[in-house]
Amino acid sequence: MSFDNITGNNKVKDFLNKSLKENHVSHSYLFVGIDGIGKTLFAQEFARKLLCIDQEESENCLSCIKMKSGNHPDFEKIEPEEGIIKIDTIRQLQEKIVQKPITSKRKVYLIKDSEYMKAEAQNCLLKTLEEPPEYAIIILTTANESKLLPTIRSRCLKVSFDAIPEETIIKYINENNSSEIDNNLISMSEGSIGKAILLQEKKDIYESVTNILDEIQNEDMNTLWKKAELLYKQKDNIQDILSYINVYLYKTKNLNKINCIKYVEDTKKRLASNSNYDMSIDYLLIKLWEGINEKYSRSSI
Repeated sequence: MSFDNITGNNKVKDFLNKSLKENHVSHSYLFVGIDGIGKTLFAQEFARKLLCIDQEESENCLSCIKMKSGNHPDFEKIEPEEGIIKIDTIRQLQEKIVQKPITSKRKVYLIKDSEYMKAEAQNCLLKTLEEPPEYAIIILTTANESKLLPTIRSRCLKVSFDAIPEETIIKYINENNSSEIDNNLISMSEGSIGKAILLQEKKDIYESVTNILDEIQNEDMNTLWKKAELLYKQKDNIQDILSYINVYLYKTKNLNKINCIKYVEDTKKRLASNSNYDMSIDYLLIKLWEGINEKYSRSSI
């Protein structure tokens, strides 16, 4: 895979390609951006280019072949296990990084979702970032740089990834997915192709939510509760569903419905404070029904 095959963030592509061409390569990088935006794909392709031993960049050299097979002795990807990157994992990196490259002239270590390093692991890594071997390059990716120690951040060259425009995401999904696109789901993706794909995979759920919201002004409460039964079964997915409801309400441009966004936000707060789940959904449905069916408020923006 080349940068050309990765969607979005052309400025990052240009910057990394220029760094390679001019041989101005840092020993440590921090790739920052929301989840699902392609940071890992960029890091892996950057690593392949860094390790490539063919000046023509044909992608057919021994190093590139080993990268494609996932079996390169000079590349290692570290990622969280059960939500944590432990100090022992970083110590193993330190033991390996002092060993000289085998196939390439460089060694590259990718620490994916680096914000999941525990504090002691970060402090341990700092020693290597301060005095890396001349042939070593470490790439950290993160969706939340504030969870990294300031000393870690200051030792890395920050590369920021922008949200991908909605039209680009729509084009990507059209080319790679046979199902019809839900524009509300695209809006919910917040510029992340990865998130858009995950949301599209649950499209049936969101279509059911849309049907409930479309008909809420025509239903009595008993009928509404029956139709909304799926909400009570979506505890693991409820935060995304609530965000979807907000997007739906806002896009209607109906003042009554837009005003109901506050009830969705109240529900989020209730769930965050460990309120009873079913009672929180009860609250949401009652407030949506009352707000949308308010007798004397039918204004539109």
